[in-house]
Amino acid sequence: MIVLAIIALITAGVGTVVFNSFKKAKVQIAKQRVGAVRDATVKYMIDNTSNCPKGIDDLVGQKYIDKSFAKDPWDKPFTFHCPGTNDPDSADVSSGGPDRQDGTADDIRSWDL
Repeated sequence: MIVLAIIALITAGVGTVVFNSFKKAKVQIAKQRVGAVRDATVKYMIDNTSNCPKGIDDLVGQKYIDKSFAKDPWDKPFTFHCPGTNDPDSADVSSGGPDRQDGTADDIRSWDL
């Protein structure tokens, strides 16, 4: 019985560490994707005489980014505005972050990277 209790405690501790690492990894992936969409928008605008793409689907369709970059790690589409209010030379790209809600403290935004 004691051995089982010890195993359960160790498993719970390891599970917590792994879960927290997984959450941090998703945030890092979201930051990379937001930056990639922003950078792809700049390349698109250079190639298309400063015209903005209509959306991320234009960037995917013309092979500026991979389809996997069209959504954040929480499977929610990015918010995309081109030209951006915060970045008028490119696009404002943002993710709702882990809570999946736009306009909260955990948002991942291109102008903050």
